Formats: sequence, structure tokens, C-alpha cells
Amino acid sequence: MRGQIKGKVALVTGGASGIGEAIVRRFVAEGVSTAFSDIDEQNGQALEAELKEAGHKVLFYGGPMDVEREAVGFVAAAVQLFGRVDILVNNAGIRLYQSVLEATEESWDKILGVNIKGVAFVCKAAIPAMKEAGGGAIVNMSSIRATIAGGNMVQYDTSKAAIDGMTRALAYDHAKDNIRVNAILPGSIFTQFHARRAISIGKTVDEFKRAFGQGSMLKRPGMPEEIASVALFLSSDESSYVTGASIYVDGGLSAVDPDTLTTWLQTGK
Repeated sequence: MRGQIKGKVALVTGGASGIGEAIVRRFVAEGVSTAFSDIDEQNGQALEAELKEAGHKVLFYGGPMDVEREAVGFVAAAVQLFGRVDILVNNAGIRLYQSVLEATEESWDKILGVNIKGVAFVCKAAIPAMKEAGGGAIVNMSSIRATIAGGNMVQYDTSKAAIDGMTRALAYDHAKDNIRVNAILPGSIFTQFHARRAISIGKTVDEFKRAFGQGSMLKRPGMPEEIASVALFLSSDESSYVTGASIYVDGGLSAVDPDTLTTWLQTGK
């Protein structure tokens, strides 16, 4: 990034594991002072201690961002320590495997709270600080499931489509504030979540990983670090003319001809 990101201050939600952790690690490696939140306080505190021991400027905040006072507290803690906010990555999210017939009022409230309200609340808290700093960049974590269906995830798909819409609306509203807003749409990215999912469905992690992402053009799953690289680009001045965009990072999965993908799903070829 030719030093254009070093010295900035970033906020990352859901930063204690998976894609969020990879983004936190990449940011601090690039010299970005980074505050990250997560409801997993054990992993969050461990990551904070590790990165501080390595000499990085980092802050962990434990709390759910779908509670507005927690979102406000997260941003305030970062500003108090680092003095400003330049970058926000809204990564925190959950998945629920249910059809609309299985979904309940409680499950809808849960996923829409975390995946949509959490993004809105952190943006609401962070944008004034960004404006004071002269502008900034927001990156929202969507999914290819915002635009293509895969079955049994109606709540997740709905929430990610909403994130795409929110991204465009935020980009339009805050372009005047020199704030760019973009979304990343990951495809099959292998994380600790998928390792746990493999075990839950009776497969070994290696078996799951070998099959995961094989429907993409690149015939493999992506890794969290590959998403982190795109988040870094969208957060930096290297992407200064990119806003309101939804960037697919899926190994070409969403561009595969549906008949070809169906054949692969049925035959493995």
C-alpha cells in the first residue's frame, strides 16, 4: 500500500476469529492502530495480548454491536485511546441454517440484529469521528449469498442482501463527508467456523476443506487472509475512487454458469 495506510486508526467488528482476526492481523502488520470488538472475550483478550506483546497498537472491546450503547462504547474507547477513526470494517455476523418455515420470530430478531442493526449502530457511532478526522473508509462484510441462493439460509441471505443495500445508501449519503463505503462479498472462505461445521455433519476437517470451494473457478476455498487483503485495499487511499461497490472475492464462484455448477454439485466433475 506504499505507506498510505500506516498511521491510520481502524475499527473492526467480529475481530477475535476467522476473517475478522485476519483483518486485524493484517492491519496491525501495516502499522494501523486497530480496535476490534467481539462477543468472544476469551479469544479477543488473547489476541489483544499477543499483538501488544509483539509491539502493535491494538485495543479489544468485548460486547455485542447490535446493542447501540455497546457500539457507542466501542467507538468511544477507540477514540479515547487512539484519538481518531479513519477506517471501519463491519465484519461481525452470524449464520442460521433455516428455511422460512423453520425460522421463528426470535431467530429473525437475532440474525437481523447482529447482521444489520449492528452494522448500522457502529456506523452511526463512527461516522461523526470519521468526519472530524476529515473522512475515511467503511468496509461492510456481505456475502455472495446476497445475490445467489444456495438453500436453507433464508435469514442469512436476506441480511446480506440488506448489507449491500445499506452500503450503497451509506456511500451516497456520506460521499460529501469524504467517506467511502464498500462491501466485500466473500464466497467459500475456510475458517474455524467451517472446521466446527465439518465435525457437526460427520466429516473430518480435511475432507470438508478438500470439497469446500471446488465449485469455484479456482477449485479451492479461499482463506481469511485473502479477504483481509481486499479489506486493506478498500480501506486505503489506493482505492480512492471506489465507493458504493460490492466486490466479489469468491474464486469466480458467482460467475460460474448455473448448469456447470449444478453438474459439479451432482457429479463432482
